[in-house]
Amino acid sequence: LLYTVAGSVTVAPLLIDNLPYDADRDLQPIAATTSIVLTLAVSNDLAARSIPELIDILRSNPGKYAWTSGPTLPRYVFAAFLKRNALQMNFVSYRDASQPQADLGEGRIQVLVPSLSASSAPVETGKARYLAVINPTRAAKLPELKTARELDHPELEIDGLSGFFGGPAMSGALKDRIAADIAEVCREPEVRHKLEAGGHNVLNGTTRELSEGIAKQRAWLAEINKLIDIRNAQ
Repeated sequence: LLYTVAGSVTVAPLLIDNLPYDADRDLQPIAATTSIVLTLAVSNDLAARSIPELIDILRSNPGKYAWTSGPTLPRYVFAAFLKRNALQMNFVSYRDASQPQADLGEGRIQVLVPSLSASSAPVETGKARYLAVINPTRAAKLPELKTARELDHPELEIDGLSGFFGGPAMSGALKDRIAADIAEVCREPEVRHKLEAGGHNVLNGTTRELSEGIAKQRAWLAEINKLIDIRNAQ
């Protein structure tokens, strides 16, 4: 394994008792590449134009509305957000990753917390809207859309960090060479443009960036895991 999301070393150990790899030993950080843009989207069925308005509507209608997210970081963050605010929503599980977008657009679910690419269709057709980016920084593709932290809801923040990892037998010199190549590619305007258009924020391609991002993600997940059972987050 060379390229993966940070969840392979932060989330997987919390979800799976007997991983076939040691997250610390077998996956050594080489270089960060991108942060997948993560969003909070709502159906036009909800009058909410802000996170406080969403909270008020949900609090006034416990159990009336439905939400979904994949088995990934946004799901755990939003489930913890509901718990923190004593809100009740119905979680809908999907096998088909494309169906939630259609259901959000048709009002069968009211909240979707996915990647930008997995929520853009109903927003672009005017059937849904974004309330926030839940990454630490705004999306290059949607620079006007504020982050949850900017909107005073840091409890919704999580990073879609991804990068390159090497095994324990890989030499330091080889890791450094790969990292240098990745950093150079990350600086190429054409590459950045293509990745940003696909719903990514391009990072600097450094080992430190990836290591620090993993540590931050682990710390935040530890806090979330005190609030909810992430194996059954809903």
